[in-house]
Amino acid sequence: MPGKASLGKEYNALKRRQWIIVAILMLAMLALSGCGVPTEGVDVTTVQPNGFWETFVVWPLANILIWLNGILLSWGIPYHWGWAIILFTLMVKLLTFPLNLTQIRGMQAQKELQPRLQELQKKFGKDRERLAQEQMKLYQEAGVNPLSGCLPLLIQMPILFGLYAALVAIGPFLINASFFWIPDLAFPSYAIGMAWIPEAWQAGDYQTLIAYLILPVLLVVTQFVMQKWMTPTPTGDSSQAALTQNMTLIMTFFFGWFTLQVPAGLTLYWVTSNVLQMLQQWIVTRYFMRPSTPAVAAAGAGNGGSAPVTIDGKADKSEKAEKAAVVPASTTVAAKPAPASKQGKGKNKGK
Repeated sequence: MPGKASLGKEYNALKRRQWIIVAILMLAMLALSGCGVPTEGVDVTTVQPNGFWETFVVWPLANILIWLNGILLSWGIPYHWGWAIILFTLMVKLLTFPLNLTQIRGMQAQKELQPRLQELQKKFGKDRERLAQEQMKLYQEAGVNPLSGCLPLLIQMPILFGLYAALVAIGPFLINASFFWIPDLAFPSYAIGMAWIPEAWQAGDYQTLIAYLILPVLLVVTQFVMQKWMTPTPTGDSSQAALTQNMTLIMTFFFGWFTLQVPAGLTLYWVTSNVLQMLQQWIVTRYFMRPSTPAVAAAGAGNGGSAPVTIDGKADKSEKAEKAAVVPASTTVAAKPAPASKQGKGKNKGK
């Protein structure tokens, strides 16, 4: 069993690692935006890819989109490019479902640990080193990794970057490809950036502004709802909790700002992915998870929490049992001695 000092250092290292991962993701989003792909587009069906990124990420994603669009087009489905992107998003979610299941279970376990973490905060709030040690100990006893939600994100982010580059590459295919209220899924292009917003405003083209602002707004809303629903409320000192919440909010608006300068097809993928993620969350919590995690419950009891009351090996659901559950598990009631008359009878029988 590692010492308390090493537990505290490990927990602080996990916190630093979490912020490093966030910073890397934000820098990667800026660095890989359209990386190596001609901004005017390219025919990926005939032109050979150049480099590892294009060969194993961009070109395969672009050809999958073209293939899905060809199938939908042959079936005579309207808005075929938009539906191809949505179908592609569904395929990605199905393939990454095992990872998402692990992520959701990890976050659910963290949510169940929040009462115990809050108790530790009240008890060791002034001693940050001791608090970090006890928090790490609690995570270890419950078998919960505080960074369990990062792995699915790390795997899906290259898909997002690659899809952006793929949409840039197949831009000529998407020109004038409408989807309901969106006139062109290839707009705004990589070269235009955010210049289209002041241009449309000065020209009084409010219809274009509204058409292309709906998806970024939906992205911010779905991202905010998803973060509030899926992410456990941060514990710790108030400044650290406020910093975490502010960082999450900043990233949400950063993603919304980013989608103002990328093709609407990418934003459509992102919004669809958020909606499917929330749907997966609801399905998993309803059908794939038990009300409580045994390891988490054991960790809570081991750290001074209350154990559930059982009668004859079965949980008592009565009101008395609920009240008795407040009594710590360590509390025992001494058995009453048998009446003297019965004890005497027992001795007589023995003779």
